[in-house]
Amino acid sequence: MVVDQGGIMLALPSISRFFDSDLSTTQWVLIGYVLSISASLLPMSRISDLLGHKKIYVWGLTLVAVTTIFAGFSNSIGLLIVLSLVRGVGSGMTQGTSMALVLSIFASSQGGRALGLYISVVGIGSGVGPLIAGFILNSYSWRVLYFFLGGLGVISAAAVSLLVRSNHVSSIKFKEFRFDWIGAALFTIGIASLLQTTTWGSRIGFSNPITIGIACLSLAGFAGFIYKEMLVEEPMIDLRLFRNKLFSSGVSAHFLFFAATSCSFFFMPFFLEIVAGYSPQQIGFIMGAGAISMSIAGAFCGYLSDKFGPFLFSIGGFVVAALGLLVLTNLTVEATWKLAIIGMLSTSMANGIFFGPNNKQILGSVSRSFHGVISGFMHTTRNSGSAIGISIGTAIATSVMAYMGYEPTLSDLTSDTATSVLDSFVRGIKFVFWGGVVVLILGIFVLVLGGRSKVNN
Repeated sequence: MVVDQGGIMLALPSISRFFDSDLSTTQWVLIGYVLSISASLLPMSRISDLLGHKKIYVWGLTLVAVTTIFAGFSNSIGLLIVLSLVRGVGSGMTQGTSMALVLSIFASSQGGRALGLYISVVGIGSGVGPLIAGFILNSYSWRVLYFFLGGLGVISAAAVSLLVRSNHVSSIKFKEFRFDWIGAALFTIGIASLLQTTTWGSRIGFSNPITIGIACLSLAGFAGFIYKEMLVEEPMIDLRLFRNKLFSSGVSAHFLFFAATSCSFFFMPFFLEIVAGYSPQQIGFIMGAGAISMSIAGAFCGYLSDKFGPFLFSIGGFVVAALGLLVLTNLTVEATWKLAIIGMLSTSMANGIFFGPNNKQILGSVSRSFHGVISGFMHTTRNSGSAIGISIGTAIATSVMAYMGYEPTLSDLTSDTATSVLDSFVRGIKFVFWGGVVVLILGIFVLVLGGRSKVNN
């Protein structure tokens, strides 16, 4: 799935040229995919708790594989976008159950090790995915990339079906199946509108009536969802879980961490290509090095969190991320590549340090019967935190550019842009990174207030 999303992102320019569509339309191939994932995560995760994690995971992989192959035959950009929406549902089925499925295979005392291996695989996929996609796109068409990803999905679904044995088995039959469809619909409205608010807010302004209207729809959706969940006997997510300090502090820290660090991964490619003058291929290797550091740190810290508990490693992730952002606050138009790479490696490594222990804290504080829905909820929290962090960061950076008298947009920046304009952009992202440091410090306080969990939970 990580290889899939990274590959599709690289293919967008090729798709735009092939269908002769403008970039704002073509971007919906990716935006629709991400929106569909976010909207389906929580409902599909709850369904997996009821019907079985492995079953939903395999169905999701199969749906992604089949729709990806069909997408390769698309004869219009509209059809490709529709198939991307369907692909997102399948991806939501896999992302929402992946961590729960991994934990169901390992003993409870090995949760940190399991989640450390999980983030290691994610890191490897993040590093290798763009390289594979880049090779295919350079040598063949975007259709071949879709066929390759679809074939990879078929192989993955078959492998999981044959080789993976899950301790979590469906506890009910289809005829006994009961699901809160109204709650799922309200949650979908809330999360989809929230992500659209952040998308449109960073483009047309958060005070624009359109942005405000979408934000109000999001609030209404979430309010209705909370009200509905308090009434039903079998809610999608039991809101009483938030009374647990370990759970609520872990989830809050999860949101704050990704809201603070997402901006570095969003802005640094702009800086490296436009300001520092690196080629996309060189940037791919730099980002790949960061992904490998995340992979190594994830496996190592996940294993240690089983021995010493997740608290210190969760704190350590925040500290290393803050140090990385502090390094990036020293960027200038004349800054050397070493400064940028040190900052990127630090924030990437922090993801590996933080992810496994934090997820161990959250999932260890609830019953295994809720692992599917909580896994999906955490993915949703991460996606929402990243989207909100990037949109607010973009608003801050462009506001600084406007204050300095330049056009408040990132789309017009190129390597030929005047040095004074690039300087305003760099100053803007430095403000963003300082804001990220403040958010990370807040996250440390949240974790401290939540307290420590038991070592073997």
